[in-house]
Amino acid sequence: MKNLHCPGCGTSFVRMTHQERTVERLLHRLHIVSFRCQLCTARFHTYWPGLSGRPQPADRREYARLPSSFQASLVNGEDVRIDGRVTEISMGGCTFETPTMLPRGSLLELMIKPASDEEVIAIETATVCSVRQESMGVRFLELHPAAKHRLSQVVLNLFVGQSIRPNLQP
Repeated sequence: MKNLHCPGCGTSFVRMTHQERTVERLLHRLHIVSFRCQLCTARFHTYWPGLSGRPQPADRREYARLPSSFQASLVNGEDVRIDGRVTEISMGGCTFETPTMLPRGSLLELMIKPASDEEVIAIETATVCSVRQESMGVRFLELHPAAKHRLSQVVLNLFVGQSIRPNLQP
């Protein structure tokens, strides 16, 4: 099997994902593996030979993180605006660098400015998943379909611009 393509959008930017349910773990033994499209976010299963005796992937992320450098700001539930920079991004979340930290579990709205001439991508609902010294891991929970489409274009440009080949392994 040469290249695997997403059945939803046809891209080859797909990633093997963690088997979440018992049924998926049983299917994995039959070489039927779960994949996630890195652009349209579709999850699909396909026969993938050569996995016999292989352990589960250690990385449970469904989306590859891509290095980036975008201006961004977030607004928490108390209407406090925090400016910062997105240094890694995927269709599922980002790393937000800022000296001002929010506690894990905080709900927020995130506005990402991919380039000076582009309109802001508004992530309606996101949550802080991890807090490090100068950055926070943010998971996207709710995106308007137009924002999701624009984000997928930004992610596609990063894949192509950074010459990252499709990676079937996490």
